[in-house]
Amino acid sequence: MDSIATPTEDLDRSERETLSVHAWRTEQLRRLGLPYLLAETFADFVDWHAVSDLVERGCTLSLALDIVR
Repeated sequence: MDSIATPTEDLDRSERETLSVHAWRTEQLRRLGLPYLLAETFADFVDWHAVSDLVERGCTLSLALDIVR
């Protein structure tokens, strides 16, 4: 019987951790209202804490992303 491999089975611990952190950052950006594809794209390039702070201070999400990039 063939088993179905999950995408992370062949990754080492460091690679799995990197993917987990990326997924978590993506989710944080999604919670701020960013569409999934944009959150996925920006997850490794912006500090989501900084984006969140700017949004809380009244910036639009778009402006906050422009500022922190």
